[in-house]
Amino acid sequence: VGEGRYFDPNTRTVFQFDHLRRTAAIEDEGEQEVDSLVDEATESVRAGLQAALSSYVSAHYASGAVSVFSHEGSVVGCIVSNRFSANNYWNGSWRAVWSFNPVSGQLNGSTKVRVHYFEEGNVQLDTQSDFAADISLADASGVAKRVADRIAKFEAEFQQAINDGFAQLAEKTFRGLRRTLPVTRNKIDWEKIANYRIGGELGTAAAEGNS
Repeated sequence: VGEGRYFDPNTRTVFQFDHLRRTAAIEDEGEQEVDSLVDEATESVRAGLQAALSSYVSAHYASGAVSVFSHEGSVVGCIVSNRFSANNYWNGSWRAVWSFNPVSGQLNGSTKVRVHYFEEGNVQLDTQSDFAADISLADASGVAKRVADRIAKFEAEFQQAINDGFAQLAEKTFRGLRRTLPVTRNKIDWEKIANYRIGGELGTAAAEGNS
């Protein structure tokens, strides 16, 4: 809306948000002003997609939130899920933004994942994937569900790609970093080294006993 004021299309309320204090205050706006903020051309699709994505997020995210807005003739859905476990030395976030044009049927999305593991080290995963698809507009009443189903399919594929990447990292990448042979190109005879060490310690002890 402007000047730190925002409109929630689900509750049809305008609220002020203080980014420093992280507090919100609902404003008592007139019905006429609220109605002027609703995009009637996209409201039915927006409301349907909000319901469909809310069910999807509730079923697939342990702690997720989703909001769908109308913006410049398109419907934009934002999915956020954060998991913080400082006691176990890890934090993670999943953020996705999806934009659907109900006139052209074009769906575009971007999903970002960030994971930070910091027990006795500092390991981070920061990855992003972009998606695009054409959604059929043949049955207007089923458009929102088709959009939600395609988003669910894209995100499932992205999640599987991350899992496959971790498996390859453990089985191939890390294994490739290890040397099969030392720089001498000869295998180390650990038993012989142990015997040398024991012999050296015995020789040292004998020398100290004679001195």
